[in-house]
Amino acid sequence: MRRPGRGTWAVVAVLAAGCAFRRPGPALGPPVSAETLFAPLAARRVAVTSLRARARVRSGLARLWTREALLVQRPDAVRIDILSPMGLALAVGTVSRTLWAYPPADGIRYEGSATPGNFARLLGAPVDVPDLIDILLGLPPHREAVTPPAVEAVADGEYRVELRFAEGAQTLWFSTSSLALLRVEESRAGAPLLRVSFSDYHDGMPHGLEVSAPDAGKTVSLAYDAVEPNAVLDPALFAPPPAAQVMPLEAIRGPG
Repeated sequence: MRRPGRGTWAVVAVLAAGCAFRRPGPALGPPVSAETLFAPLAARRVAVTSLRARARVRSGLARLWTREALLVQRPDAVRIDILSPMGLALAVGTVSRTLWAYPPADGIRYEGSATPGNFARLLGAPVDVPDLIDILLGLPPHREAVTPPAVEAVADGEYRVELRFAEGAQTLWFSTSSLALLRVEESRAGAPLLRVSFSDYHDGMPHGLEVSAPDAGKTVSLAYDAVEPNAVLDPALFAPPPAAQVMPLEAIRGPG
């Protein structure tokens, strides 16, 4: 056999060097099913039906943190008290299909249907009552898939799940190490409608939330300081407070 010449060895050396210095691709997670990722969320959705919490919220142009107290009760009751150094600044709540807002300093209660449009007017995000309850309990809005969800490892440390439902699509990202939900994005008619990020997990529940409505350019950040899941809550806590004057929610010009 003919021995390789110097030119041949030079080509081999260059190829070997190229292999040695080529950057490795991202380390993707092991194969996992959508059922495995969704199972903890489904279990927590059933196990946790109420919540009493103290939190800090940041929204608006100033992006300043304010303190608030939250009460959540499945299937349709929420109350959020936004606090100031002087006491209660604003109370917002839902009971059944009614959404109300009460700034005590004005003595006016605003009231209307608990629709995504009114939630967008009041809170800046177009959510329904069950969606808001899911998010405050650290879960993605519940959607019924019309096709089997597809899972793929998209980057170092993340799984991506595409869930198609009747009105649109929901995309969820999970950690490949802990399988915890990191964020979710929902779109209708191909346009992003809602984004929620989850962080700072304790005992299986995220204590950091960020909700944004891309079309409106609004973002609300929420950080739980104290959480009491499955608290026993008096239904009277969610009732609209008495006020000297009641006006429709449409009288509110915008979030904030």
